[in-house]
Amino acid sequence: MKIENLCVRRLIGDVAGATTRGHKIAVKGGYIYQTFQGGYTLTPLGWRVVHKIENIIRDEMDKIDGQEILMPVVCTADLWRETGRYDAMAVLAKFKGSSGADYVICPTHEEVVTDYARSVISSYRQLPFMLYQIQTKFRDELRVRAGLIRTREFIMKDGYSFHETQEDLEHYYKLCFDAYYRIFRRCGLKNFIDVMSSTGDMGGAVAHEFQLVNEMGEDTLYVCDCGFRANKELEDTDSTNCPKCGGKMKKIRGIEIGNIFQLGKKYTESMHMTYTAADGTEKTPIMGCYGIGVGRTMAAILEESADDNGPVWNMETAPFAVEVIGLADKENKTFELAEKIYNDLHAAGVEVLLDNRDARAGEKFADADLIAAPIRLIVSQKNLDKNVIEVKYRVNDIDTSKMPNSFDIKTCVDDTIKTIQKLLHK
Repeated sequence: MKIENLCVRRLIGDVAGATTRGHKIAVKGGYIYQTFQGGYTLTPLGWRVVHKIENIIRDEMDKIDGQEILMPVVCTADLWRETGRYDAMAVLAKFKGSSGADYVICPTHEEVVTDYARSVISSYRQLPFMLYQIQTKFRDELRVRAGLIRTREFIMKDGYSFHETQEDLEHYYKLCFDAYYRIFRRCGLKNFIDVMSSTGDMGGAVAHEFQLVNEMGEDTLYVCDCGFRANKELEDTDSTNCPKCGGKMKKIRGIEIGNIFQLGKKYTESMHMTYTAADGTEKTPIMGCYGIGVGRTMAAILEESADDNGPVWNMETAPFAVEVIGLADKENKTFELAEKIYNDLHAAGVEVLLDNRDARAGEKFADADLIAAPIRLIVSQKNLDKNVIEVKYRVNDIDTSKMPNSFDIKTCVDDTIKTIQKLLHK
């Protein structure tokens, strides 16, 4: 991709209406475009990042035997009436179809997945299993905030597991718990924790949230040195005394990036989902639920890692792995070499961006900071005189201070590919 063909508008200066650093960078860098209040178009840059996050999630869910499906965004109100949530959930968006039937735009998919699963399952031999999707959700929130941190329409990974016993659910719950830690680390997040949380509208008895500790967060968290951690909603108190050890707790702010629930039989019982047990009796499956805000994870990376110049991704999440920048010389040799390096990297399957514009170096470098490829190759006359290509790094999960700051022209492509593998921790 050549930068002039990238359908993205980058902004100079401050961003009106953006209230947090991450939100400002997302708009300034051209990652998101507000289509309506609480609804954003993901630009080619934003979609590349989100797609990378989705692939990390898919990889980790598949490793614990998750089966990906895709459920409709809209469903009949009858499913929500079965569970009693049609009239109970304030953010549920409802409308009538042309035939007069009642529909909802799903803010979550417990009803829809249970309806599907009950059409398939008949025997205990089919248990356990987990179904997940990465899908658009809509919640008619009263207020929105900070770009993708709190929106009305958003992308979510939601997974649902079905089990014979509580013990089996708890075993799988721990697998998902550990997978979430791997997912967020792979996304380049560092200062995140798990906290006990309220089950809220979801139901069930046990729930955990994954929170990025950040002053821009809207959740209040209580943390104790003994290891107790909880969302204020669970504690429902401003007490600073730990309920576990009695010690003083710290109050911090967090951005919720994921949650997991032990739902029990709330949905399977109300929707009359049963299976034949080994002893021939009819029993009701026990459920777990596992969510990740995909766009919110991108926003969380920006809040945690962005500097004043732009985002700082890692190699797994960056929109491009490499940006090649040609700085003009009198004979255009730099542009020719920059394009050759770009073509060779592209032919090798590298996600690479080329900036051979007739523009000042400062403008190119400012744009490069906003696009934030982890590896930046700078082709200039000064470097050509030394038979090298200058290398700059921009990553949030590995120390690059001792990595080479130049590649030999002859080995530049091979050296770049090896460096990509290193930055992927391979």
